[in-house]
Amino acid sequence: MKTQLKMMRADITTVDAEAIVNSANNDLVMGGGVSGAIRRVAGQDVQDECHKIGTVPLGTAVVTSGGLLKARWIIHAAVNPLGMWADAKSVRNATRAVLKRADEKQIKRLAFPALGTGAGALAVERCADILIEEVLKHCENDQTSLEEVMFVLYDEKPFAIFEEKFKVKVLGEAPSPEVADPRSLPEPAPGTAPAAAPAGPPRHDGRPDRRPGGGRRPEPTRRYPPNLPRSPESRPMGPLPQAPAAPPPAAPAAVAPPPPPPPAPPAPEAPPAPPPPSV
Repeated sequence: MKTQLKMMRADITTVDAEAIVNSANNDLVMGGGVSGAIRRVAGQDVQDECHKIGTVPLGTAVVTSGGLLKARWIIHAAVNPLGMWADAKSVRNATRAVLKRADEKQIKRLAFPALGTGAGALAVERCADILIEEVLKHCENDQTSLEEVMFVLYDEKPFAIFEEKFKVKVLGEAPSPEVADPRSLPEPAPGTAPAAAPAGPPRHDGRPDRRPGGGRRPEPTRRYPPNLPRSPESRPMGPLPQAPAAPPPAAPAAVAPPPPPPPAPPAPEAPPAPPPPSV
């Protein structure tokens, strides 16, 4: 296989590639997460090109110019309906479509984000399995124009999860202790609406898009994407600590009795009677 596969922890809008892949909804509305970050750097002209294309089927890919990006092309992978979850089938089909478009444009250097893991809420492990499998399968064909394919993630935790899959599937290393996806819940049914994100700072899916309230995120989410986080499995907890009992009210202070009244003064003695007159 002549194609080199690489892992990069970086902002996908800054990588040196002929084309970058956008994790898009099928209406091609570049709102938050990876898509919003690309639009802000590439410029409004790219979104205008998407509006002219209009709605596309899930699992397909379309190409626009790169606008103000270093990359010449943006390949938009339609992995989820607008405002809905992504599913593994759509991500797999969209990945195949991206690789086909890259060969049509004779692209040599291509950069993928973690498709569907932002607003689409697909687990990073599942995304890594799909992207790596499809790229390896495609690049077994020596007729491909691709010489280098990069998997580009920004946040530390998703990067570590994706890198673990890369080491096993591409480099042939033994798997290390499992790195848990922070959103590893059962995969949602295709086309279902995402749950409301909890209160707090928005999450995002590997993009430096941290505006409060999200453009993603969002979370877009998160994500961080709206941000659409998945919570870890609940764990049993012990009894809640009891609040300390309130102290009893203090007894009222003793009041001293008033002093007794002073004794009454003695009554004055009657004057002696005058002597009888002499005869």
